Amino acid sequence: MSIPSIVNWLNDSIDQGGADAALYVAELKQNSRLITIGHCVLGEVDQLEQKSYLGRLRYVTCADPEICDKRTNLSLKDCWLGEQFLLLQLSEYRQAVSEVQDAEVHGYVEVLQLPESGASRFIEWIAETSQKIFCSPQDGYRLCLDSLVTTSRQRLLYERVKSRWAQDA
Repeated sequence: MSIPSIVNWLNDSIDQGGADAALYVAELKQNSRLITIGHCVLGEVDQLEQKSYLGRLRYVTCADPEICDKRTNLSLKDCWLGEQFLLLQLSEYRQAVSEVQDAEVHGYVEVLQLPESGASRFIEWIAETSQKIFCSPQDGYRLCLDSLVTTSRQRLLYERVKSRWAQDA
């Protein structure tokens, strides 16, 4: 079983990594000032708001007209990569929240505190950055990987991927 990781993304070996998927931003049900960024298989988007800890969906890539105009679908592995990049960029807003840990959550949920002012602009920035990542995949994935690749093993694999991209261009 290949879990999501930078190495597995670079090796294209994430389980169900090719499945059609979406990246989303949702409020927490208990506190609309707290949001989470996640990804899911496309068929699960309609059930997101039914999760015990999620409230209103604030953004989802499969409903973004700019992304939909440029791409027929996004893969699970690519949505995972976009999520990791966004969480890294927004890490100063990270919040520890116990109610999400008490819910029936498989895995860990990152929670971000919306700023006191400019919450709408915060969500717009996530949408605009998602468009940069997904509308021009190679440029977008480079943007993500340039920040996320940290180890020598990851750098070596990343150089191989960039070489393949250069050959495909």
